[in-house]
Amino acid sequence: MEYLHESRFKKAAISAGGFAIPIVICLGLFLILLLLRGMVWASDKLMPWLMTASGIALLICIFILLPMSAFSRSRAWAGVGCYYASFVFGAMLWAYSCLFVVFNWGYGALAVGLIFAGVGVLPVALLAALFHAEWSVLLELVFGIMLTFGTRVFGTWLISKAGRARISPTLDTAGKVRPL
Repeated sequence: MEYLHESRFKKAAISAGGFAIPIVICLGLFLILLLLRGMVWASDKLMPWLMTASGIALLICIFILLPMSAFSRSRAWAGVGCYYASFVFGAMLWAYSCLFVVFNWGYGALAVGLIFAGVGVLPVALLAALFHAEWSVLLELVFGIMLTFGTRVFGTWLISKAGRARISPTLDTAGKVRPL
């Protein structure tokens, strides 16, 4: 008797599998579209905040952190500040790229950029700016890339330079090595 019940269950599971696979695929596509729409919505809503934060971070980098990097005692703090500012610049660049791709090429290109290319939406935004001859947007994207990775590399370099200065001995005024 149990064997008959088990075989009915197997038959029911096998026949339900034919219906479940398309349902799971449709549900997965729906979730991906919902995720893409959510990213675009969040980028659109956060863009004014990100622009303000990027402007403030740029001013802080230029007028506070750059002069701080000249002094050995504050060099590590300047490096950390520049490193963290690069994440603000990167978030702004990502949101800008996301919106530009969706408004010019649609959600399909956004999905291709995020899923199939594996590198993100920025290269797709660069291609969209090239193909649509949006030279000002292309320059803004290139400036954003340079700002993001430039401040990150500069901050890392400052941190490593500050660490080397603490580890290595220094020379006194007579030219003799003295420990820190």
